[in-house]
Amino acid sequence: MPIFDESYLRDFPDRAIRKLLEDPRNLQELMAAVAPDLAADFDFDHVELLPREFLMEDWRRRESDLLFRIPFRTASDKPPALVCVLLEHQSAPDPQMPLRMLLYAVLYWEREWKAWQAEHPTGTPLRLSPVVPIVFHTGNRPWRTNRELAELIAGPPQLRQFAPQWQPLFWDLAEQSPRELLDAAGDWLRALAVVRAEREDTETFLAVFGEVLRRLEPLGATQQIRWHELMNFILSWALRRRPVDEVERLKQTAVASQTNRLRQTEVQTMSEAVKQTWEEWILEKGEAKGEAKGEAKGEVRARQDDLRSLLVERFGDLPDSLLAQIESTTDSERLKSCIRQTLHIQSLDELNL
Repeated sequence: MPIFDESYLRDFPDRAIRKLLEDPRNLQELMAAVAPDLAADFDFDHVELLPREFLMEDWRRRESDLLFRIPFRTASDKPPALVCVLLEHQSAPDPQMPLRMLLYAVLYWEREWKAWQAEHPTGTPLRLSPVVPIVFHTGNRPWRTNRELAELIAGPPQLRQFAPQWQPLFWDLAEQSPRELLDAAGDWLRALAVVRAEREDTETFLAVFGEVLRRLEPLGATQQIRWHELMNFILSWALRRRPVDEVERLKQTAVASQTNRLRQTEVQTMSEAVKQTWEEWILEKGEAKGEAKGEAKGEVRARQDDLRSLLVERFGDLPDSLLAQIESTTDSERLKSCIRQTLHIQSLDELNL
């Protein structure tokens, strides 16, 4: 039986990263990287994770990735300001992102407005919490699409001045090299070197993978729970995302990365627990349900064909390397995501397959 259900396996990258960002220490590392001039004044010891679902008047629901309320220290004697950090994790570029982020912020402000009216006498000036919008992009290719709301405004350029001044902060994993991440100040940022190196060749990935685990070993002596969470994230990412023929070498590298015998045993146990790569899971699921396997193959093949046709229609003949990559991609949801991307990308380099 698979360790996780189907939806968890399919959504593993997003869920794993969102889960780690709920830890204030990881959030602090990201804030220090994306907004170093602000991060030092946030009180991360008193972070509050807020409900992230907003109910619209027409009963449509919108959901932001993560919404935090954090005290912001000031030099005055006044109580610290409460700042909302709206954090959107993206594994692929989204041209509508500036508008989406603004909508989430407005929905939050509307909720504050209603609460203010209920708690204050009529005529009391409305005061809204500042919202810091951050897009955390972990896709393999750099973010090449819209970053400002004004870029979404049609018509003559001189009319764009009337667009709301709304420019989310971006932190793009693709702009960081594995070496830069390995040398980062925070343990969680170092762990992201494994994500960044995911599509490297075997030897390069194993080198990054082993180095990340070695650099995390001292954390186990001071923050055992956090060490365990980060190790489990790294092992899960590698063993579920890399080719099945690398599994044994990955396990060996993981154990060898630790000098302490107890740590080696723990890593061995965690590695064995994460025993199904994506390929193994798909195979096991198919063997258990032969008919479902045939249907799944047919769906994958159809989406591969659709993706090829759409790309050829937009960009002409495709390079052999891309054709081979499409052929080897058996994740139906990933192919579906790429089909949606063809509506927005301006070049093949922007395709996040």
